[in-house]
Amino acid sequence: MPERSMTEILDAIGDEFISEFDEITRAAHSRYRSYRPEDLIEHDVRAQAACTYAHMVAEGDRRFIGRPRVRTMDLRGLKLWHFEDADVVVRLKKMDEDGRTRNYPTKQAKDFDRQLELPGLPSPPIRLTAGYVLDATGTGLVRSQIAMPAGRDALWCVAIVPREERVSGERIWIDATRQARAF
Repeated sequence: MPERSMTEILDAIGDEFISEFDEITRAAHSRYRSYRPEDLIEHDVRAQAACTYAHMVAEGDRRFIGRPRVRTMDLRGLKLWHFEDADVVVRLKKMDEDGRTRNYPTKQAKDFDRQLELPGLPSPPIRLTAGYVLDATGTGLVRSQIAMPAGRDALWCVAIVPREERVSGERIWIDATRQARAF
């Protein structure tokens, strides 16, 4: 597992990029929700996630392609952004409130989540997942977040504070890692 703490990793990424992850997920969700109601009603959860993911990737590319020291990567369908100065690789996904992704993962996705080496990905950057959590109805965005996957679980998860709710001098993220029960 990584030798850097959650705070060290997020500080290395920086508030500018953390804000952009929030904006990417919010823009993608808003774009999906702007579909005609008669189209939305036909989408199941999987179609909704696929459409939102496509919007997130497109928005991520618009924001990150051409940025210095940010490298866009596509490893056999796994879309990643390598933030070289922070030594972090990020993918975008729909997540649950604990920072876990909910899909049938490929071997490559499992290796990503386990922080293992991937062919074509320089090692040893920390692997993170940035994404969004929806409400119980699947229609409202609860929050954007960043998590560090550790196999099936997340080692840690932070909620990104929306721009309009930020307080000057305070962090733009809140630790949202669920604490284990004592018994």
